[in-house]
Amino acid sequence: MLIVGLLLYIALLFILLKVNFYVGLGFIFVTSIVFKSIFPQLKGYIGEQRIRKLLDKLSEETTVYNDLYVPKKNGEMTQVDHVLLSTYGLFVIETKNYTGWIFGDENQRNWTQTIYNKKSRFYNPVMQNNTHVKALQHYLNMEVPIHSIIVFSNAATFKFKEPFQTAHVIQTKHLKRTIEQFKTKEISSEQLSRISQLLKALVPETKQQKNEIKKQHLEHVKKISKPARKKASKVQVKPVSAGAASVEPETCPKCGSNLILRTGKRGSFYGCQGFPKCRFTRDAILGK
Repeated sequence: MLIVGLLLYIALLFILLKVNFYVGLGFIFVTSIVFKSIFPQLKGYIGEQRIRKLLDKLSEETTVYNDLYVPKKNGEMTQVDHVLLSTYGLFVIETKNYTGWIFGDENQRNWTQTIYNKKSRFYNPVMQNNTHVKALQHYLNMEVPIHSIIVFSNAATFKFKEPFQTAHVIQTKHLKRTIEQFKTKEISSEQLSRISQLLKALVPETKQQKNEIKKQHLEHVKKISKPARKKASKVQVKPVSAGAASVEPETCPKCGSNLILRTGKRGSFYGCQGFPKCRFTRDAILGK
């Protein structure tokens, strides 16, 4: 499908350039802007499709459910990329089609993606998938083993310092091996049947139903994110005074929060505003 679209684009561009060179240039400019805006969504879609194909090639004894909206305990909905049901457990899979160097740890709220000198932060996918796992536990209301798996692109390079305890963080090429390492049957045939019925109930019967559920979910996400931004804007951090000069507050290299001048037993130091979740400190003497 992508190859056909690319060929059609090239053919249309060739025709426009032949008719009018400047019209062709304008077409290139407009389509480049559009492509840049949809590129992240396109990458995510391609990544999820790749994972779907890999999961579909697993044992016939497994069942795959994609793009589920699972009700949480508080009545809200959470979107789950993939759920794999087998006698060896329930596998909850979150896809992250990111490239570059990936930094983070299990308890750090935000992770960092580094591509050359460009850094960008994203929400900890382990925490994100833990939310999905808890929602499924509440919805299914039965004791079954649930395994959390975070799948990154093969082009991602992990820079993790500590192993993960609550999730498997892997590249796409290791997904099959990660799932197949579980060889002990822990879900009975009766439980499989019951879980299958419950998960099927979450699958929209029509495309219209799916779009409506997705729309409601996105509206809720926007609604809960607005108060958070307003609350954050009210927090004012005074500039750090350095002699007669006044400089803007520095940010914590570990979590990105502001550094605040504090006083302890050994004198003054800069501590992370995110304490106690983040315990980064730096000597108050400039240059250290």
